[in-house]
Amino acid sequence: DVYKRQVSTQSTWGTTLVRENCTNSLVMIQPALLEYNFESPQPIPMQLEDSAMKQNVILLLDSYFHVVIWHGDAIAKWVAAGYQDQPEYESFRILLQAPQDDAKLIMEDRFPVPNLIVCNQGQGKERHIKSKLVPTNNKDSTGAVSDDGNFISDDASLKVFMDYLIKLAVQTLN
Repeated sequence: DVYKRQVSTQSTWGTTLVRENCTNSLVMIQPALLEYNFESPQPIPMQLEDSAMKQNVILLLDSYFHVVIWHGDAIAKWVAAGYQDQPEYESFRILLQAPQDDAKLIMEDRFPVPNLIVCNQGQGKERHIKSKLVPTNNKDSTGAVSDDGNFISDDASLKVFMDYLIKLAVQTLN
């Protein structure tokens, strides 16, 4: 096993990386995360940070080999209550359908076809999206989970890293 993956999986992924176009290769290296919400008619590209996991949004993560649709807690409760089937909640039905349609478009052009994973906040399948996100809270280096459900890590968030790079880039040489 290499990085806890079968050798055949590693070789397939490596071959696919070399075979694909630039855009798909970049998605393999840096997955794409889109947010769907009521305020915006179009999906919003998000940073790969756990702060994107809000209760009232739907996230679509494209990591080339997996496409994950994640529902925040409020969205999951509304689905369980069946609001999407009621005519007065047509906008909610449309919101639920948008990531499904986008996932279908993504999966049509891929070989091998990615696994589609649909999960809700707090479910076991949520690990597929959390494994790709960078923790934003880095106060504790124990790797424990904080009270709000976000992972605590000693990894720097992408924002902290980018701020540091900007600081270095504009720093004058003495």
